[in-house]
Amino acid sequence: MSYSTIISEGGLLPADLLEQAASADLPGQRAADFGLAKSRLLSDEIASAWGDARAYWDAFQRSLGRLRPDDPATSVTREQWVLPLLRSLGYAEITFMPAAAVVDQRTYAISHRAGPGEQFAPIHIAGLRTDIDRRPPSGRPRLSPHALVQEYLNSTEHLWGLVTNGARLRLLRESAQIARPRFVEFDLQAMLEGEKFSEFALLFRLLHRSRLPATDAASHDCWLEQYHQQAVANGGRVRDGLREGVEVALHALGNGLLAHPHNAKLREHVASGDVQPLDFYRLLLKLVYRLLFLMVAEERRLIAVSADDPDQLQPLHYRPLSDQRRAIYMEHYSVTRLRRISEHPGTGQTPFSDLWLSLQTSFKLFEGSDSHGAQMLGLTPLNGDLFGSSTLNQLADTRLANAVLLRAIRALSLYTDPESRRVRRVNYGALDVEELGSVYESLLDYRPLIVPPAHRDAYPAFTLVAGTERKTTGSYYTRPELVQELIRSALDPVIAQRLSAASTPQQQERALLAITVCDPACGSGHFLLAAARRIGRELARVRSGEEQPSPAEYRRAVRDAIAHCVYGVDLNPLAVDLCKLALWIEGHNAGKPLSFLDLHIRHGNSLLGTSADLVKDGIPDDAFKPVSGDDKKVAALLRKRNKAERTALAAGGVVQANMLAEEAASSDAAAARLLQQIDSLPDDQVADIQRKARLYGEFLAASDRERQRFN
Repeated sequence: MSYSTIISEGGLLPADLLEQAASADLPGQRAADFGLAKSRLLSDEIASAWGDARAYWDAFQRSLGRLRPDDPATSVTREQWVLPLLRSLGYAEITFMPAAAVVDQRTYAISHRAGPGEQFAPIHIAGLRTDIDRRPPSGRPRLSPHALVQEYLNSTEHLWGLVTNGARLRLLRESAQIARPRFVEFDLQAMLEGEKFSEFALLFRLLHRSRLPATDAASHDCWLEQYHQQAVANGGRVRDGLREGVEVALHALGNGLLAHPHNAKLREHVASGDVQPLDFYRLLLKLVYRLLFLMVAEERRLIAVSADDPDQLQPLHYRPLSDQRRAIYMEHYSVTRLRRISEHPGTGQTPFSDLWLSLQTSFKLFEGSDSHGAQMLGLTPLNGDLFGSSTLNQLADTRLANAVLLRAIRALSLYTDPESRRVRRVNYGALDVEELGSVYESLLDYRPLIVPPAHRDAYPAFTLVAGTERKTTGSYYTRPELVQELIRSALDPVIAQRLSAASTPQQQERALLAITVCDPACGSGHFLLAAARRIGRELARVRSGEEQPSPAEYRRAVRDAIAHCVYGVDLNPLAVDLCKLALWIEGHNAGKPLSFLDLHIRHGNSLLGTSADLVKDGIPDDAFKPVSGDDKKVAALLRKRNKAERTALAAGGVVQANMLAEEAASSDAAAARLLQQIDSLPDDQVADIQRKARLYGEFLAASDRERQRFN
């Protein structure tokens, strides 16, 4: 179900859980759980509250018309609209708080409580003409309404609270350890004026007084907390389901492409060795990564952008959802459409490949090769490595049966809950990108194999067989607790030092973007993601002047942190691809192309390299000591040869070696300056990304020639 007036930001209560609440498929959704008499139906109570809300809203609008233009409408919003609405939701003891709460010598002017004292959940009601995400221009109060409640929750034992300006109502939870903004927002104005009764019913089921804690001491036992913890547990089950789904999708797509009668050219490339099993595997992975990226972006409403939006950054869910172009995209071009089709049993049982061809058409919109279609739909090409026009070149003239494509989409879209044994939909809108790390782990357990056809009329088969890549490369998933400890101990002090040394917001912004975080064995990017979020959070605070920046501001800042601050290397090319995917998903802004990451996330061995010192002093003999699995005789010969070469160098080649070292050092410095220039180029437009890619390609070609000269 798609909600036009309800936003779940940051996965606080994911969309699949909202759907379960709407259909009363969650515990605590009986009439008795809301404190109603046995003779009273919950549906009747919701209908009665809906009627009251419409009447309150109409009266509120008339009162607003009688106010001066400069009146913030605080009293009218509270007395004639929000308080009556909350009373119809069971808040019988809502209490005005004349004095601000004081926590650690900081004041929090929370306007109301869900009961007669500070031990009850905070409810802050601002005026309709107050921006819920912005401080007043005067600078007082010191926090925006949203930041006021969020910081209060983070500083106290309270877990849940509400904040509203009458037009938007947000449910917040304590999130001191979470970088991303998290809340559930209800657009009251659109809900009432658009006659969205079903969405009001969900508001009732989630925000009724019986859902919140009775007091702060009971926070961990309330229905909302139980729902949140269920969502957290579901995240772990989704992670396992996603891992299995990717494996199923890879098998289905690989064998479906190799077996389709139309794809003779692809089979020829495989048979001749032009396409090795690992090449084909990476091709399939990039196809799956495209699908995963679009699933996340579509559910987070970060795809279509109105051409008349001057900012070109604000996600669609903050604009009216009547945008015809977005509706056309979602209905005819989106992966969401394929997900919907795949969930109906029996679909796609024909020999046709029209769904595959339509998917390739959608890809062209984001590759930039169909600029006219993208412009008509209000889409901005994503381009970059993932959506480059040559990324899936080898699949350009292929066919794939509808049934095979839908089988792959279904594997990525649905999973079986191991507890309830029910099939559930993966909620990509609330997907923690770190969950892709489980996919990375599973990929390391296998190596790709293409089995030649058994007879003339058969087709080759793609399969994944058990491998030792995980063991030989020492690749393992880093637990979130360890990542957060690394952020606290290593990155937080650097951020604090940089900010304290800068005196203006502009200087602080430059100081933050000058931080360098490098993970020499980045894997799927778990640590780099956390670092980018942490720097992005601080950067958004500096830019906005708000303690709790809006989601749009946060996303912009994270994108900039990824583009300027994080670097990673990994020996496994699959890890490099997946790390880029995770960073692209986390840093994507509607209306912007994918960031250029080739310069930041590299495939290679970070333990090996050529330096001036190595050229100058030679290689130590101990480097040739045999280890487990080495041939001792070969190691001894290499050790002897290295010693002789180093002795000869010391006897007659010292001057030459020093000259080479100085020349290499000079070359390295020039290369560093050139890379810095490339990295500092803008990347807001597709042309910018393409220019950076071209310059970087030229740099790599020149570097290869330089290395050959030194060799």
